[in-house]
Amino acid sequence: MKLCMLSTGHEPVDDRIYYKEALSLSSKYSDIAIIGRGDNAGSIKNNKIKIIPLKNSGSILSRVLLIPRAVKMIVQIKPDVCHFHDYELIFALPFLKIFSRCKIIYDVHEVYPEMIESSMKIPRILRPYMTKLVDLSERMLSHLTDYIITSDENISKRFTSNKHVATIFNYPRLSIFTPDENKLFHLRQRYNGRIPIIYQGGMSADRGLFKMIEAMQLLKNKRPDIILLLAGEMSGELFKRAKEEIQQKGLSNSIDILGWIPHEDVVNYMYVSKIGLVPLLPTKKYTKNIPIKQFEYMACGIPVLGADLPPISSYVISSGCGRVYDSTSSEALAFEILNILEDESGWKRMSEAGKAATQNWWNWGKMEEKLFFVYNELT
Repeated sequence: MKLCMLSTGHEPVDDRIYYKEALSLSSKYSDIAIIGRGDNAGSIKNNKIKIIPLKNSGSILSRVLLIPRAVKMIVQIKPDVCHFHDYELIFALPFLKIFSRCKIIYDVHEVYPEMIESSMKIPRILRPYMTKLVDLSERMLSHLTDYIITSDENISKRFTSNKHVATIFNYPRLSIFTPDENKLFHLRQRYNGRIPIIYQGGMSADRGLFKMIEAMQLLKNKRPDIILLLAGEMSGELFKRAKEEIQQKGLSNSIDILGWIPHEDVVNYMYVSKIGLVPLLPTKKYTKNIPIKQFEYMACGIPVLGADLPPISSYVISSGCGRVYDSTSSEALAFEILNILEDESGWKRMSEAGKAATQNWWNWGKMEEKLFFVYNELT
């Protein structure tokens, strides 16, 4: 059976698309294509998975303009199942139904109307109309799919009228959370005498970037040995602003901006760190979406220090893997960092609790079985 995963907004080596779903499916199916933005194939060494680049600038307009090309590629590939990952591709559904006989899965990662409602990329006057358009079009056209997969229960609630819906949480694949001992040795040498704490993932103001910088300023004199590792993409304008703040506050030796790090390498930075940060601000989106990074920290055995928001606190408190705090306060963040680092027995207890929770409950192995069930239903 031939499978095709399609995305106009994600790279082929996206965590969910490649490292979770495609790798799992490759254990059962031998012909899988991933069509994704850019041509970054990373260090893929799987002869069952073929990467097909779909070049675009990443802007919303360029992604929409790619829809006809995406349809043409699917028709040419002739997959038995087309598994797509972006809202705009729902407009390809009528054409796929006409020109292709494949079964179609819509993998929904976000509550898209809420994303549009708060997007700074769309003029404020247009947001209410765009939000309504996205809401109605998704609800209507999603009925042309054969199955809907969502990444959390909040998203699934939008599709109660659809016949086939599965919630497959974005829990970590534990097999990739094994450090490279050689790289780990060099990182320990690099940060010798320092205590690294880490934030990994996309950077933005509402993800707590500047609150972290402010917290490091508060910690600079009390604990100059603490160093914040920022591992993830940062836009040009955001990078410039962050660098300016770091320099103005005299934090060049306290914050290491690592930029984007390949998925398989960021594990080493987490293992060398003492705390994993999830400092999301209480926006509408972050009070509902479950951040994957908290589970990745747990899998690496580092305590989680996260915003006191339901998708974070429900996991952190129930497992005992860390602490939560008021993410609008840089003072609260600095205070909790010190609390965790200065309580050695508490640190060890949280470390072990996080590892146990991911090994027992919150791991991709549990979700993999649900993914196989969906594909078995379709084939």
